[in-house]
Amino acid sequence: MSEPDSEQPKKIFRGRGFTASERLLADLGDHAFLDLWSYPNLFYEKKKGGKGDGKEMCDMLVVCGDDIIIFSDKAIKWQDDQPLDVAWPRFYRNAVEEAVKQINGAANWINRFPDKIFTDPACTQKLPIELPPVATRRMHGVVVATGAQAAIKKHYDDESGSFPIVPRYKGRDAVDFKSPHFFPFCIGDVNPDGMFIHVFDDLSIQRLIEHLDTITDFTQYLNERARYIRSDKLGFAQGEEELLAIYLNSTMRNKGIPTFELPRPKGLEDHARMTLEGEWRAYLSSDEYFTKTMADDVSYIWDKLIKLFTDNIIAGTSVEILDTAPDVALAERGLRYMALETRFFRRILGHSLYELLQRAQQNKEYRHARTVLPTEGSATRKQAYIFLVLAYPHDLEKAGGLPGGYEQYRQARAAMLQAYCIVLLSINRDIDVAVGIALDARWTEMGNIGGSEDLMAISVDEWTDEMVADALKAQEHYDIYREDKMQYSNTQATNYPSKADGPSKQKRSHRQRKKNNPFRKPKCK
Repeated sequence: MSEPDSEQPKKIFRGRGFTASERLLADLGDHAFLDLWSYPNLFYEKKKGGKGDGKEMCDMLVVCGDDIIIFSDKAIKWQDDQPLDVAWPRFYRNAVEEAVKQINGAANWINRFPDKIFTDPACTQKLPIELPPVATRRMHGVVVATGAQAAIKKHYDDESGSFPIVPRYKGRDAVDFKSPHFFPFCIGDVNPDGMFIHVFDDLSIQRLIEHLDTITDFTQYLNERARYIRSDKLGFAQGEEELLAIYLNSTMRNKGIPTFELPRPKGLEDHARMTLEGEWRAYLSSDEYFTKTMADDVSYIWDKLIKLFTDNIIAGTSVEILDTAPDVALAERGLRYMALETRFFRRILGHSLYELLQRAQQNKEYRHARTVLPTEGSATRKQAYIFLVLAYPHDLEKAGGLPGGYEQYRQARAAMLQAYCIVLLSINRDIDVAVGIALDARWTEMGNIGGSEDLMAISVDEWTDEMVADALKAQEHYDIYREDKMQYSNTQATNYPSKADGPSKQKRSHRQRKKNNPFRKPKCK
């Protein structure tokens, strides 16, 4: 097991955007990707050693796991006083081509100078998280071009106003009014000779992030969208929302495996698909969308739990546990496992944690633990989670048996959590990483006062006889993972639950979760 650096954490500077549209983008990033992995307005040095001489690299950068998303936001005023064949090429040049140029420049800088990316204009604070290795890195470009929505609505009599998609348009084909069968406002492959760069308007990006609100769900869509548009299988899509509906419906019918395309009837395999208006409205009114939305409610416990940790990391208020000084890079690696889970698997994890907290509340016992082993739908089949709820022993302290007070309790809890992780890895050698999460029993109604959470991610590269012996001692000392005391359960869940449960029943359980959810308004330290 590697030892972390001992550097004391500092408050992380994060920009908030300079314009209204950039601030909206920053808020969307915080909502979907969480603040530790999304950084608005990053900079690079124009001159070596020049203070305050930073140049903006991109409007937002998202980094998590092997994925890097480069955002460029362009809010351009539509020229109503100009004819369409003048106004559209001007808008396209300023909103799309300039953004593509910025994204390509940012990608080039990231590849060449990954250690020279800064979060502040003075270039004094480096990007605090590691970039993924070049060998496994997936780079995505996203343009958010706003200003043409009203003109699109008027021209096509379309209620959404998002850009229609015509994959055969490469680069400046999108503004070639002399081309046969030309359609203005349509976007195709805007960077045909390089990485695929996606173009959305402000409404489209909001819809995407609302329905694909984890880093994994969102990047899966970007990957499949790029492949689909460059595949000759799509002829035309009325707008981004219609394309999103096709993706969500196809993925649902493909047992959750991301795709735009299901097997086609014989004889139609080579026909390009034409997606017109109506797919999106149909999806929003479907039973599948309703049941999924209701079932996903409990998954946001997971998001709030991540945020409890990231708030302390960004504020520089994380504390030392087990003689290990808080370290941003080490903490980010642990939280990254949690952040990479999809919305569907977060539902399973959130439900498991919620049940554990309820059991601790009902039984009023001081220790409760639960292990979630990897399964289909998890970010990796080599990673497990351990949840530990441990109450602070006020009665022991009053009797003089806990002289170190709350700090002694927290160190003991961390040692116990570490034992859970190591013993689990010892008895399940097919698991590579054990992510342990420990909570104070303040989430229960036991009347205890406290407020702390611990997170650790432990992996073992190679087991020695001494390590195995230590794991056996820890197992016996803490009385954990004993076969005669373990209880097993098998959770059955699908991304789109059956309507058989009944909408009224789902609504009741939804209200009950809101009422009892211990993470609803956490007051954390």
